[in-house]
Amino acid sequence: CEKIEDTAKISPIQAAALASASPATILADYIRPNERVLILGAGGGVGSHLSQLARVKGAAYVCGISRDPQRLLDAPISCDDAVDYTVSNIYESKKYQEKPFDTIIDLACGGWPALTNSRRKNLPSIVKPARLGGRYITICPDQPTFEASSVFGIMSIFLFKPLKRAIWSRINPFSRKNLPTFTQGNGLPDTREVMTRTLRLANEGKLEAVVDGPYKFDTEGVQSAFRKLESRHAKGKVVIQVADLPKEKS
Repeated sequence: CEKIEDTAKISPIQAAALASASPATILADYIRPNERVLILGAGGGVGSHLSQLARVKGAAYVCGISRDPQRLLDAPISCDDAVDYTVSNIYESKKYQEKPFDTIIDLACGGWPALTNSRRKNLPSIVKPARLGGRYITICPDQPTFEASSVFGIMSIFLFKPLKRAIWSRINPFSRKNLPTFTQGNGLPDTREVMTRTLRLANEGKLEAVVDGPYKFDTEGVQSAFRKLESRHAKGKVVIQVADLPKEKS
């Protein structure tokens, strides 16, 4: 990361969360001005930051999916609407079937199968089809956990299946009429420039770190942090504080 002047507004704990959430900065580049955006997994480590950056990129409407919807409506995440997936099925929402999204960004896994399943049931889609500019973007496979017993198995999950969907959603007339284009980013850039952009946005007041923790750097604290990650219900980026911060000299 390049040096950013005047970073007094960002604490080391916040900086750790922001650096880890840098994929949100890359995903935000996909968002176009005046779009209606649905973010699956909007309360997690990447989603809670992407929801904020969607506004920075000019999104007209942002809806988040989480089992804690009120948190998504509150600052700093500040979604326009939030849906509790344990209570409501977003794919059957008449509200969004009548006024569909331009883009779905899936950070929770399983969005594409759910979307295609809803179309098989002849339900109106909650996202515009490809011919009208609709897009589905994800950085995760269909399942959060999977068996990778061979190189072919890994390539099937992260290459063959996404590539087939990406091509089919763009060239097949039936797919273009009923489904959005499919894009899966498996190798997002991991460069200093991305981290610098993320920290600069925070320094300019356009992005606020959302931290789950910090957890103590002891056996109980580390175990609690890993249990939170394993649960897939982190409220922001999970941060472990390795040492106490030095006190400022008076």
